[in-house]
Amino acid sequence: MLSAISYQPSMNITKEFTTDCQAIVTVEVDQDQMQSALRHVAQNVSRRRPLPGFRPGKAPYEMVERTFGKELLVEQAVEDLSRSLYRDVMRDPEINPVAVGQLEIVQKEPPIFKYTIPVVPKVTLGDYQSIHMQPEPVEVADADVDVVLNRFQTTHATMAPVTRPVQNGDVITVDVMGGIIGAEPADEKNLRIVVGDNKQPHLPFDAQIVGMNAGETREIDYTYPDDFEDENVRGQAAHYTVTVHDIKEMQLPELTDEFAQAVSQFKTLEQFKSNIRISLHREMEHNADVKFANEVLQAVTAQAEIAYPPVMLQQELENRLAQLKEDIKRLGLTWDNYLRFSGKTEEQVKEDLRPQAEQALKQTLVVGELMQAEKITVSREEVNADIERRVRESVRGGAQENVARKAYTQKEARDNIAFNLRFNKVIHRIVAIATGATSSGLILTPDMLRGENAIPTGLITDPAQVRRELEKSS
Repeated sequence: MLSAISYQPSMNITKEFTTDCQAIVTVEVDQDQMQSALRHVAQNVSRRRPLPGFRPGKAPYEMVERTFGKELLVEQAVEDLSRSLYRDVMRDPEINPVAVGQLEIVQKEPPIFKYTIPVVPKVTLGDYQSIHMQPEPVEVADADVDVVLNRFQTTHATMAPVTRPVQNGDVITVDVMGGIIGAEPADEKNLRIVVGDNKQPHLPFDAQIVGMNAGETREIDYTYPDDFEDENVRGQAAHYTVTVHDIKEMQLPELTDEFAQAVSQFKTLEQFKSNIRISLHREMEHNADVKFANEVLQAVTAQAEIAYPPVMLQQELENRLAQLKEDIKRLGLTWDNYLRFSGKTEEQVKEDLRPQAEQALKQTLVVGELMQAEKITVSREEVNADIERRVRESVRGGAQENVARKAYTQKEARDNIAFNLRFNKVIHRIVAIATGATSSGLILTPDMLRGENAIPTGLITDPAQVRRELEKSS
């Protein structure tokens, strides 16, 4: 390897900063420096593989070149020069890299190197102080309470076999074969689904199952609607063969004081319903706070001028794709099966994620700039207090205190906690500015504001998932 080579006065060096935050540095190495590099390489080669009659590293250059070939020496010299000059480029005070640069060898002899280096993004905030917004009020309707009560009823329901045709609300066992036309078909046996209940495992085409009898097989053509939850299958045509094995009617227990006592700590149904209303209000208020905070952040982001190197968006896309794969895995599906049922390639799925990734990246960059503009800091005491809170929560969840404390006090964990606290303060600040009120102090995290869930919920596009979801709920 060559020792560090500094820019020489005879070098021709050009430097350009692009609008997408990349530094492009072109270095033209002169012939004298190339010859010096070649001789250095020849010396190293003859040291490792001494020529007869010469001490290691002492053979004349011309003899080394004849013995090993000039091409070998040129290749190694170009590689050594490219690395050494890259180190010099990275020491340039005008270049503040955020990732490893890319090298293009424009010419080998004498070498011309072109380095493309991602540099720090540029964010210019708009007049976010002028943004004025108000959250929508939260109200718990009687129907919301009824939904929760119905979940308790469903959990404690009994299943009675029936001989009539399938109706909405029935629990049926079916075989399903098929899928998106043109994709590899699925073949699932003995799936248990709840017909017509969006809150339970079901099939998107279950309306066409209504009226079937036990033992009947039906061919079903289905086109996924344009507003379908899973955007990967929107508008796509599918064909399924469905066989119904058995039909059971779900018989719900009556809503009485005795029922409330059986499923809760309350003595009367009215007390139970009142507690449900309070819990729902708390949950809805939290969700509304997160939604409103995201809307404010989106408004601030829309005002800002943001530029970033392409590699940052690529990294965000890769992170989101990895998260999606983890989510799919937790659902009990393989990634290949998910792609098969969605009818898309991995690259197409990644492109579907691009708008979310781009918005998330912009919001992250805006938050970072807001931290500087609003001089947001956190103290060591604040970090320690949050660590104690997290340790207590972990212990309540069954973790050992010493293990939890060790995990949270690692440097990387402390840094993440400090960032989350700063993030929380920034969000509170812009929410307070937008509403003209004092922030509630509710803890928010970046994950809460990252947009839509990575994978759809509710309607099931993979029939195999139906059984797993129902088994988990039973």
